[in-house]
Amino acid sequence: MVTKLLNWIKEHYTTGLIILVAVVASLLYSTYNSLKNPPDLENFKGSISNHLVWSIQKECYYVRPYSSSTVYLIRVPDCDKESK
Repeated sequence: MVTKLLNWIKEHYTTGLIILVAVVASLLYSTYNSLKNPPDLENFKGSISNHLVWSIQKECYYVRPYSSSTVYLIRVPDCDKESK
């Protein structure tokens, strides 16, 4: 299978190169698009998602779910707690 593909690319170098560039560009674009526009917020019942949390250093973060197993901590300096 792989040898047939390589032989076809050798015979049709220009066409194969154009197809390869198109596939790579498509993969890069879809990856960039998914990183730039994450999915809508999910609401996980009984969790800290979509809430503000504070670190030990008293820095404020917004917990934004990305998927069922990944969350982002988005820094929110406006709600930091001052050390006393």
